[in-house]
Amino acid sequence: MVKVCVLSGGLDSTVATLAAKLEGDDIYTLTFDYGQRAAIREINAARKISEVLGAKHKIIKLPFLREFGGSALTERDRSVPELKEEELDNLEITRETMRSVWVPGRNLVMFSIASSFAESLGGGEVYTGLNREEGTTFPDNTLEFVDRFNHLLEYSTIRDVKLIAPLYNLDKAEIIRYGRELEEKLGVEVLKYSYSCYHDNGEDFLHCGVCESCVRRKRAFKEAGVKDPTKYLR
Repeated sequence: MVKVCVLSGGLDSTVATLAAKLEGDDIYTLTFDYGQRAAIREINAARKISEVLGAKHKIIKLPFLREFGGSALTERDRSVPELKEEELDNLEITRETMRSVWVPGRNLVMFSIASSFAESLGGGEVYTGLNREEGTTFPDNTLEFVDRFNHLLEYSTIRDVKLIAPLYNLDKAEIIRYGRELEEKLGVEVLKYSYSCYHDNGEDFLHCGVCESCVRRKRAFKEAGVKDPTKYLR
């Protein structure tokens, strides 16, 4: 069965792609450029990961999402929030930072396109890195979202297409441990090529170290007991 992986190049989508690879060799990866700050670095990371895994990589441009605006990820005159590690579990703070980086309809649009692509190949599974930790603040990272999207697919496709979220019950540290297990089983190394930062820091795989996504990445490697291969500016 064809597996289409929505691969931003980030930690979660990288591990979800590893999980898809473990299940079969017919893997496609889709990376979306919607005008986000880190688009070039995300695309380069996804391209490298796809190369290592032998996946067929495609880049899809969604310029209208930036034109719609509303997010610090696409509007350069808005500041990207910076958090400290001790603030990551403060829901009042993280719900506010979520609103700052929320891109209206992004996951809905991306998963719809990925599902359309899977159907054009005769049907298959769409893999995503949605997970429990981000689901605490992002409503489109929840199991409820996956269930309802799959219900929608029953009416919006005529071939068998399903959204798969292999990480939905894991937090970031557990995702890293799972990712290392998958790397060992597959005999590859790709976590070191993942890119989590909200910024383009002028160099592939170089992270700022202070945006919320970077701070979650730092904490996850530490809590997982896995050596962090990431280079951070701060």
